[in-house]
Amino acid sequence: MNKLLTVYDDKEPLNNVINEISLDVDEVFYVYHHEVPRTSFNNITKVIRRHKNIGLHFVQLEDDERQLNELIDENTIVDVGGAKYLSLVLFDMCEKYNNQIIYYDAEENLIKDYRSHKVLDVEVVKLNIEDALRLRGGEIVSQLHHNVKEKENKETITKLVETNLDDYSSFIKYMTLVNSKMSDNNYLGNYEYAINKRDHDELLTGNVFNNIDQLFRLADDRICFINRSIRDIVMVSGTFLENYLYIKLNEPGYFDDIKMSVIIDFSDEKYSHPVRCEIDCLVIKDNQLLFCSCKSSKATTDDLNEIFVHNRMFGNSRSKAVMFVGEELDRRYPSIYAKSIELGIYVVDKSSLLNKGAAAIFMEICEGTYKYDQLT
Repeated sequence: MNKLLTVYDDKEPLNNVINEISLDVDEVFYVYHHEVPRTSFNNITKVIRRHKNIGLHFVQLEDDERQLNELIDENTIVDVGGAKYLSLVLFDMCEKYNNQIIYYDAEENLIKDYRSHKVLDVEVVKLNIEDALRLRGGEIVSQLHHNVKEKENKETITKLVETNLDDYSSFIKYMTLVNSKMSDNNYLGNYEYAINKRDHDELLTGNVFNNIDQLFRLADDRICFINRSIRDIVMVSGTFLENYLYIKLNEPGYFDDIKMSVIIDFSDEKYSHPVRCEIDCLVIKDNQLLFCSCKSSKATTDDLNEIFVHNRMFGNSRSKAVMFVGEELDRRYPSIYAKSIELGIYVVDKSSLLNKGAAAIFMEICEGTYKYDQLT
């Protein structure tokens, strides 16, 4: 029976599950010194058991040498990736049996032999978004805005965003104007809303955009939406960009998992009330989780700080923060762009979409080939 002996890592959650799931082992023993919240062990168990059913043991050490000697034999694989005191103790003790010593290289997403540094011939597990969040105590509890599912609606959203990129902020202002004319009081049913002549003239003169007729028809006394999904998107104009990004990232099939507009609860036993945040888009590729904030126009310093904190608090060593903006951020708001560089937040803006497309830029972020625009 093969078993893996590892040190529980309270700093890097990937070190607690990648080797454990990827290697062909029957049992895993986690050793640790200080008290650890039970929820941490529960989250590790849930993630591993979603992939395979193996024995998991969490052992608090009081007498290091005696207890570790009881766990180590010639069939034990020793993981020293945690780089802690206990990892060094294990390294020293396993010389007795000439055990295989391995570690997970998070930077390259590979499992390597410690002595030779050779890559093991092992397929590294691909975690999904919920796995990665759960390791930091997070759980997706709901979706704030729903993504469009119908093919024709996807085509409409894509065409609208791309044909209006030259002045996307004005396009969103017009959508906000349309939304302001909609209320429960003037709803006529069948996704139609009554308007007066003043509303009609205001909407007509304000419409200088392409392909608006794919969203609604403007009659003398009413706004007639194409369907319910389109109506719902207009009611929250910011979801145009969220939906566009979700559509474009899904098209090529590059990524392991993508989620849009999710509410994540990070509460634990310390809190009597929910601790929640909303992330516009989450993307994972080869265990690299991207936290993305979508902004139709200017991103503010507060926006940058928020997505930076989300990544720092709820991500891991491979995760990154991304700002997706419908403006040319480096030209129109160079100080904000410079702040993004300073914080290590990747920017996908108008020029990115026009030159390469969203999916290609996100792949560059994952592969480490992304380059910021030069500020002039």
